[in-house]
Parts: sequence; C-alpha cells; structure tokens
Amino acid sequence: MTTPRPCWALPQELRDERILSLLRDLVRINTEHAAPAPGAPYGEGCELALRRALLECESRGMRTSRLGQKVGIAEVGDRGPLVAFPVHLDVVPAGAGWTRDPYGAQVEDGMLYGRGCMDNKIGAAVMIELVGELWERARAATGLPCRIRIIFGTDEETGMSDLREYVDSGCELPSLGFVPDATFPLVRGEKARLHLVLTCDDVDLPAGLSISGGTAANVVPDSAQATLPDGTTVRASGKSAHGSTPERGQNAICALLRELAGTPEVSGDVVCLFERLFCRDLTGAALGIDVPDDEFGHTSVNLGVLEAQGRRVRIELDVRFGSGISEDEVVSRLQGALGARWDVRVAMSKQLHLVPEDDPCMRALLAAYERVTGELGTTSVMAGGTYASLLPALVAFGPKLPGTHTGAHGIDEHVLLENISKATDIYEVALEALVELSA
Repeated sequence: MTTPRPCWALPQELRDERILSLLRDLVRINTEHAAPAPGAPYGEGCELALRRALLECESRGMRTSRLGQKVGIAEVGDRGPLVAFPVHLDVVPAGAGWTRDPYGAQVEDGMLYGRGCMDNKIGAAVMIELVGELWERARAATGLPCRIRIIFGTDEETGMSDLREYVDSGCELPSLGFVPDATFPLVRGEKARLHLVLTCDDVDLPAGLSISGGTAANVVPDSAQATLPDGTTVRASGKSAHGSTPERGQNAICALLRELAGTPEVSGDVVCLFERLFCRDLTGAALGIDVPDDEFGHTSVNLGVLEAQGRRVRIELDVRFGSGISEDEVVSRLQGALGARWDVRVAMSKQLHLVPEDDPCMRALLAAYERVTGELGTTSVMAGGTYASLLPALVAFGPKLPGTHTGAHGIDEHVLLENISKATDIYEVALEALVELSA
C-alpha cells in the first residue's frame, strides 16, 4: 500500500539511514543499570546515552533541558497544547546465551541485533528524526500550532522513578501524544501493578532448610535451589518470562516448592502454605485477590523471589489487576492470607490506566495506522506497563508490528530494518495528524 507522505518528510531512504545510524549508536551504549556515579544515578551508561540523545536533538534545532539526572527533555514550538512522546533509554540486563554481542548493534541479513534495539531505543531514534524533520520545515514557514516534547527517561525498566519525578515536580502533562513502547495497533489500557515485599522473622521452617530463587519481582524465575537439613542440595529449573505474563514462563521456585512439599523430612505447614498460596494458580485466587473485570480480566501474580534462611523468609510478588479490586484490598487480603506475623510492604505501585474509546487523540492514531497499513486499527489492554500509565492522556502506540517476534527482554533482541521503516511510516503520519488535531 502506497501512502502519501507529509510534505515535511525527507526522502524515505535518507530518513531510514539516519534513524538506523542513531539507533545503532544508542544500542552500542550499555544502559543496564549500574552502580551510581556522580551525576549518574543509574550508572554511567544511562547518563552517556541521555547526553547522546540530547546532543542529537540540539543538532536538530530543538531546545533541551534536564530534570535532575534522570530525565532529559527536547522541545520545539512555543504555543498551543503540549504534544509529548516519552521514551526510555535504559534496558534490562542482556543476560547469558546471546549468539551476538548484545551491545554490538550488528546488522545481519536485514536485521539489527542488540539489547534495547526494540525496547525502547527505536522509539528514541525515530521520534528524534521525525520531530527534527518537522521542525526544520515548520520554523522556516509559519511555525507550529503546538509544542512538541520528547521526554527521555532512564529508569523505566525498574520502577519509573524518572517519570514519577517528572510528574511529582509539577512538569506540564501532555494533552496529546503517545508512548512508542508497546505494539501496534494501539494499547489504551494497562493494569494496575503492585511490587510487594513480604517478610517474616518468625517462620516455622524445618531446622536446617534454606531456599533461594529468583532475581526480581517482575521476572518469572528460571532457577531455584534448596539446601536440606542433611546438607543435600535440591535444584529446580524453569523458563523465564516477564512478570506481567507469568503464564508464558515456568516458575522454578514453584517447581522447587512442589518437590519440597513431597519430601517427608522438610515438608510441613509452611512449605505447603507457600506452594498453595503462590503456585497453584497465577491469578491470586488462593490469596483472595482475583476479582476480574470486563476490560482487564483476571488478576495475575508472579512469585519472583523467595529467600528463606533460619526463621526468616523474604518473598517478592508482582501483582497486576483491573478495576475489580483496589490496592488497599490487595494488601489487606494478602495480609489476611499470611497472618499477622508477616510484614506486607508496597515497594512500588502503579495505578490503573485506561483511555476512553472515543478519545480524539486515540482515534487519530488509529486512523494513521489504518492509512499506512490498510489494516483495521483496533485497541487492546495489557498487563505490562509503560510511561503512559503515569500520563493520563496518553496511550502506548507501537513500534512492534502485529505478528512479529523481537526477543525484547530476551536473548538476541532484534528488529527487521523494514519493520523499523514501516513503524516510522506510521509514526510520520500520526505526528502530522496530532499537529493538525492541536490546531
């Protein structure tokens, strides 16, 4: 399908070359969170990528600024409503098992490989290019009827403290825009989320039993182990997955608990309780927190971390839920299921996010998708979270195309160059539509 491109757009081949060059530069910077350094709360890699992105924006004529050391802002235009595109430059750890250098930005057979090439450095590279093109044309003519802002974050993957600081400090919230950090056609809603830490210092574990498994609440653990009272080590393996979709993984902690529950010398009320509450379903039914609704369906619970030593136990859960239950109810029901001796602490919370079906901005984005692809633009909701959940007017829109696999958060993350180009085509038309809508 051939779609007329905006009058301000560069020739497609040149546009795509520039985006790929910038994207590869960003992918080559390791932005896994690292030890804090002066001026770099999430490590020097995140700070280096943020500086690189802002320098690129300055070279394209955008005004840039910083909100502390966590957020960068690039903006064009001086009047009208605020149109914003939040993106993040941090990435989840690459992990083992890659067949290519995760930070080599290798292009092979029309495919770009590298951690963050899809999640979410593609969003940064594409929006810098498109806003830069638009502004170059607009400032030579009559200007823009709106202000356009790219918001660069560096802590999306581990709690969104960056954008929370943006919101809490009183920065202007956008009335139009989108977050290019999900899938097409469009995600209009995201479940509420709780990261819960459960601890107890007086647990009746069998003497000499220790249990260890998991790395983070929002990751399905792929390994766990226990040391039995006789010194024997028992290990369990699973399959890792994102905590928002625990059904896609195989929880190694649960596999271990099931094995321990069947071992006479260590089975007991506590081990069986953990297995019953956290492992027999993924909806929190045993905890009393599965209250489905029509939009988001069932609650999901991921047992991400379990550490037990002596009489002390520490558990981390990732809980995602719809409108049928509140945050306070989740906490109180879980407290009731465990008992008064347990401390239930909210380490992080994210509110439910849902944009109405008749929202004008959302309808404009769907029309842009349909115009470019010739396919029906539909909406969905998800358990995963993006910056949109903290910005009430925004939705998540691309860049992953339907039916494609990218390996985001997994081994050999990749994206087809032709899919980068197609996503950019959609964003190009969408940006033009939002400018027109703001007039």
